[in-house]
Amino acid sequence: MPNQHGAWAMLISPAILGLIAGIVTWVREPVPGWQPVFVLPAVLIAWFFGYFAFFAFGLVAKARTPERRAQYITPVYVYGGVSLVGIAVALLLQPVLLWWAIPFAPMVAIAVWETLQGRPRSTVSGVSTTVASALLFPALVMVGQGIGATTPIALPSFSWLSMAFLALYFTGTIPFVKTMIREKNNTRYLIGSIAYHVGAAMAMSVLVMMWRPGLVVAGLMLATMLVALARACFIPWSAKKGEAWSARRVGMAEVPILLLACAAVLVTVT
Repeated sequence: MPNQHGAWAMLISPAILGLIAGIVTWVREPVPGWQPVFVLPAVLIAWFFGYFAFFAFGLVAKARTPERRAQYITPVYVYGGVSLVGIAVALLLQPVLLWWAIPFAPMVAIAVWETLQGRPRSTVSGVSTTVASALLFPALVMVGQGIGATTPIALPSFSWLSMAFLALYFTGTIPFVKTMIREKNNTRYLIGSIAYHVGAAMAMSVLVMMWRPGLVVAGLMLATMLVALARACFIPWSAKKGEAWSARRVGMAEVPILLLACAAVLVTVT
């Protein structure tokens, strides 16, 4: 099972938010079909167990002895098999979901390639998995459309705005966390992290002006990005001044920002 707290946040948050959005979309359909009752849990099973299989695959790739490799290969098969069953059920009941193979496949391929190259925790790998997690939100909205679903392009605008917002926010956590742990004394990486957060805040400003989601949604989304920018600047600066920032403390400091981000997405659903 994944042993990184950040990975769990990235796994669970878009899944729960997407499930809520999918249920709300399903209830609002003129003629709600029965498919979402089975497809929503099937997609979630495919998502969680697929990631578990990927995590175990990373351990297999990193194992230095045949004994270790044999120990980790079993979870790859078990979790991978369960994930494939979830995918099969979802596609059998709602074949239109096959559209999502187009954006998901490259993200999975990048993460697998980075793992095979011995870089499972690289920035590129992290970005690919966070973007994949954000894509889960509109995918679950499409599940909620049931028999009325056509293509991802036809999804309501709130699903794409929320997806972009989640991708921008979670992607920013990758360079921020690295500036506190693996790249703690790397000034260039810190500058890159801050530059990303500035760019993400600007990009979010453009997106809310384009989609006009409403004052509350726009305010919450922009507030999230600005608070994330502030912590990307302040916490590394505080650590350089000698304040102790353990991995646990860094994670706890992220919780309020994560909750703010979740609130922003939930408001778009209503």
